Amino acid sequence: MLADDIAWALPEFQRHAASMFRDTFAAYSPGGTTTDADGFEVPAFTAEGTTPGKVSGRSRDADTDARYVDVGGVDRPVVEGGVHIPISALVPQIGWEYVLTAAGPLTNTAMIGRRYRVVDVPLKSYQSALRLDVVEVP
Repeated sequence: MLADDIAWALPEFQRHAASMFRDTFAAYSPGGTTTDADGFEVPAFTAEGTTPGKVSGRSRDADTDARYVDVGGVDRPVVEGGVHIPISALVPQIGWEYVLTAAGPLTNTAMIGRRYRVVDVPLKSYQSALRLDVVEVP
């Protein structure tokens, strides 16, 4: 039966997916607010460790409608499956942020420091990686 074959092979699929994760991300969960150096109240985050991963582009065709999320009064396009992390990683919640802290050998180093806010955590059966829907935030 095909489902049994896939279930049997899934650990290998997960190892293969994880072998592609050559970038390093620092993960942060939202934790209330704090005051910045200019006296403004800004969101505070709690460090949740690091994880390997990769950034992926949009999975939709340019001809389809894009989904947008409001971030600080600015509509930002959602990148569906934009950040991939191992299935064994701590499953984030909506609002977590991932910062690319180290680029793998095939990643443009200009991406270091880019921040991605999680707007959805799609979960499914037979998953080989966590593919997070994200928006890039300044």
